[in-house]
Amino acid sequence: VETWVMTVILVLSGTSMSGAGGNASMLRLLRLLRLSRLARMLRSMPELMIMIKGIVAALRTVGFTILLQVILMYIFAIMFRQLTNDTEIGDRFFRTILVSMYTLLLN
Repeated sequence: VETWVMTVILVLSGTSMSGAGGNASMLRLLRLLRLSRLARMLRSMPELMIMIKGIVAALRTVGFTILLQVILMYIFAIMFRQLTNDTEIGDRFFRTILVSMYTLLLN
């Protein structure tokens, strides 16, 4: 059961969120059943599990690649900030390091 559905049910039943007691525990049980249904689906489709494992394995490589790109962009932003100091282009596109990184990324 989605969170907003649970809120509507609790408001309509007249109970508060903190003192929901039995109703809230019943809804938590329904959420647990929904989660177990998802686990059963993953076991019945091993191809989906292989794809999920592949995505998780690729996350580390993608993360390091993004980190390397950010480091290189930072170095070039510093370089362009220094090289274009007191020029029209420098005042327009490379005023600060953050503006320089933005310019290098999106322009």
